Amino acid sequence: MKDLKRISWLAILLLVVLRISIGWQFLYEGMWKYDQMDTPKPWSAEGYLKNAQGPFRDHFREMTGDPDDLNWLDYGKMSSKWYAWRDRFATHYKLNPEQEALFNLMLDGSADEDTAPAELPTNPTFSRKLDALPKGVNLKRYANTIVFDAKGKVLKVMEPVLPSEEAAIKKMVDVVPTGDKKIPYRKKALVDKKPVPADDVEAKFYAAFDALVNYSRKPIEKAISDISAQSKKKDSEINRENFLYGVTRMSTTVKRALPYRHRLAASLHGDPDRVGVYGELNERGSFDIEMGTVTRQEESAEKHSINFGKIKEYRELLEEYETALTQAKIEYQYDHATKLALKAALMRADLVGPVRALEAELQDNALKLLNTEQISRGAMPAEDTPLHKSDMMAMWGLLILGSLLILGFFTRFAAILGAAMVLSFYLVIPPWPGVPPAPGPEHSLYINKNMIEVIALLAIAAMPTGSWFGIDAFFARLFFKSKED
Repeated sequence: MKDLKRISWLAILLLVVLRISIGWQFLYEGMWKYDQMDTPKPWSAEGYLKNAQGPFRDHFREMTGDPDDLNWLDYGKMSSKWYAWRDRFATHYKLNPEQEALFNLMLDGSADEDTAPAELPTNPTFSRKLDALPKGVNLKRYANTIVFDAKGKVLKVMEPVLPSEEAAIKKMVDVVPTGDKKIPYRKKALVDKKPVPADDVEAKFYAAFDALVNYSRKPIEKAISDISAQSKKKDSEINRENFLYGVTRMSTTVKRALPYRHRLAASLHGDPDRVGVYGELNERGSFDIEMGTVTRQEESAEKHSINFGKIKEYRELLEEYETALTQAKIEYQYDHATKLALKAALMRADLVGPVRALEAELQDNALKLLNTEQISRGAMPAEDTPLHKSDMMAMWGLLILGSLLILGFFTRFAAILGAAMVLSFYLVIPPWPGVPPAPGPEHSLYINKNMIEVIALLAIAAMPTGSWFGIDAFFARLFFKSKED
């Protein structure tokens, strides 16, 4: 009661309203995050933590596990991640043997055993005799999938050809198949509304390439055919209905597209723009062309870079940014570091974006394997990573502390914990001199919205606001009443 004599009723009212307002802001933010967890793109503090600055930058960034998204550009790590996701997917949805076989075909091109995560899945090489390439055909971009051996006069396909690659290469020649045995191929354009036979070189290339595309996809089709034949046997353990259902759902992806790990390898090992190309002197005095990047320090008369890969360029840009950020002392140096960070972010989006899209496509197609009963099991639980733990701590901290502040229950305890939580948000990008500012319109020095909220919560903790209005008041009355008695 002494407190009521020292503080006006208006001040009491405003402090209680302040406590409830902060509690409501906590609670609503926590509820929004909770609702987002069941969406295709659940909430995560990953982006906020990756942009951390200041003296605690490394600590907060490491909480994400991969602050610069370099794991997305590592074939072995991505393969391991996809295998682990497949195993968790199969366990959660209780896939039957037929579904598992089809998933393996989709992922690895094999229905049986996995290849080591860092190794490329094996595929037979198919070839056709071809005297020469047409003038408009340039296969350099697809060197990891299809090559022309000019000396041996052979066209070779090492990996199943993606539909997009097939369409792009066929556009290079002025040829259209007719289905007519007399004139099997003609020019794309008609002359006087009549077909014109295609050039012999272009026609032969088109025919050879078309055959190789079909051959390259045969292993997957054969694997499906073998499982189908096995399911017809009386003593087969394969449930034919399950198998046919899965094939129907997955026919486009499994039969017509390259398995996902092959596509990943083509992107991270076989794309000359991403990986780079260099020449290495051989015993014959000529240069062997290899995939990879040779830096300036590594270049010599025996080895030189032909095309500097974007992945290597991105890694070097990250190193340059870290050095610039560490050495920055004055404003223009921080501006330079900020520009490097923006350049790195754009390059990261360009490099990582296609791999993320590939993973999303894999997971989306995996869901198509499921039947109605399996879908009713709900979404897979999130993987238990340091980032997931920090996300859960933030979400449940907001939900629990917000509820306690609104109800006025353990008010001082909740306010102190809330202040500590918001202080951790403040320290991710503190508005201190020498620290790059947070993105957005806000301009602060030492004090920003987070710090104001910390101070307000500490003020609430210093006052018995729960005893003025809240569940704490009920216990306080019981306590004081028993004391008076």
